[in-house]
Amino acid sequence: MFEVGDVVRFHSTIAGKEKFHLCLGRTENEAIFAFLFLNSGSGFRGDCVLDDGQFPGLPKSPTGKSVVSFSLLVRVKEEKLPAFGATKVGAIDGHLAGELAAFAKEVRSLTRQQQAFVVSALESLFI
Repeated sequence: MFEVGDVVRFHSTIAGKEKFHLCLGRTENEAIFAFLFLNSGSGFRGDCVLDDGQFPGLPKSPTGKSVVSFSLLVRVKEEKLPAFGATKVGAIDGHLAGELAAFAKEVRSLTRQQQAFVVSALESLFI
C-alpha cells in the first residue's frame, strides 16, 4: 500500500476536488494509515510553508507555496483508501524529511504523542 514519505492524491467528494496528503505510514493499529494535509494556502497554527516544487507529484499551487499542515493527523482505514481514489503520486527524499522532522519537533499544534509519531515517521526516512 503506502509508505512513509509517499505523496498521496485523494479525491474529496466533499470539496469536489483532489486533495494531497503526506503519508506517515501505519499507526499503532496496523489497519490505519496516518497522513498530513498538503495545501497551497497557509494561515493555520502548525503550518510549514515551503516553496513549490519540493513535493514530487504535487501540482503547482496558485500561491507558489506548498504547505504541510501539522495541525491534524488524518487517519484512514486501509479498506477505505480505494473509496477515496488514493493514489501515490510521488515521495519525498531524506533531505525534505529532515526539514519537516525539525519543524515537527517545534510544533505545538499536535499532542505530544502525535508529535512523537510524526517525528519518528519522518526520521525513519533519513536515519
